[in-house]
Amino acid sequence: MDLMSYLQTNLAESTIIIGLVLLIIEVWLLGLSTIVLLALGVSAIITGSLVWVGIFPETLTSVIAGSGIGAGVLTAILWRPLKRSQKSPRPEYNIHSDFIGLVFELEEPLDADHPVTVKYSGVSWKLVLGSIHRNEIVPAGGSVRVIAVDVGKFMVEPVEALESGS
Repeated sequence: MDLMSYLQTNLAESTIIIGLVLLIIEVWLLGLSTIVLLALGVSAIITGSLVWVGIFPETLTSVIAGSGIGAGVLTAILWRPLKRSQKSPRPEYNIHSDFIGLVFELEEPLDADHPVTVKYSGVSWKLVLGSIHRNEIVPAGGSVRVIAVDVGKFMVEPVEALESGS
């Protein structure tokens, strides 16, 4: 028995299997990054189930049309919720890094208008005061602790402020 005759004699089951394969590809390989395979996979499963129950006729044309129309409807329904779920607020700075907690002793004063540059691990980093301490001045010889990381920047707080606040 060749593939086409198997698909025609077991159309409902084949359509459900194709839908499951599309969902596996979408979830496992692509990580839910495209709505097309998601909608087509769910639509194929629904169409195959409707053929199996007897609501749709067991013809290749009805399966393809049902899956295509269903995918279009699902895409229209799911577009806004999926788009909204991708727009999570991005944190201002990375607070999950191995650099968090590093302590630097300043060779020059640090304030909001004059960041200090330090070399760490072969990279020049700007030390910038965190938003809570914008009005403070950390004198030369003072210590600061890294609280967040951004590209080329360490957000820092004076060590005294952390020790007195906890």
